[in-house]
Amino acid sequence: MARIARPMTTETPRTRTNRLGRLRNPVTFAENVTRAVQQIVAGGRRYHLREPIDLTVRHSGPYSFVGYTQLAIEGYGKDEDEALESFTDVFSATWKAYAEEEDSRLSGDAIELKRRLRDLVDAVEPA
Repeated sequence: MARIARPMTTETPRTRTNRLGRLRNPVTFAENVTRAVQQIVAGGRRYHLREPIDLTVRHSGPYSFVGYTQLAIEGYGKDEDEALESFTDVFSATWKAYAEEEDSRLSGDAIELKRRLRDLVDAVEPA
């Protein structure tokens, strides 16, 4: 899951409700979005992106697909929420398999994917 926080300003005062603050573009299940994603939260980690990204959404038959074409990763589900959750799981697994692996254990294409992942992600922290 990914989450993006909206900065609070004096023009948009915080209202007191039972909701969790105001979140801008969280790819969580508080408010699922696919535009201007700044963080991805999955697998107990928070991936802070260097720049916001836009995810692609498509539908085929009864399934929804959410992906990021620059990394060629995609998640799917029965609806966009499931597809988004699947995407975050795939992102996390891809990070673990490539970005954290030693170059000597990766092929040329895998090293390129590792470079693109590391260029995209600024920091990783526990969620």
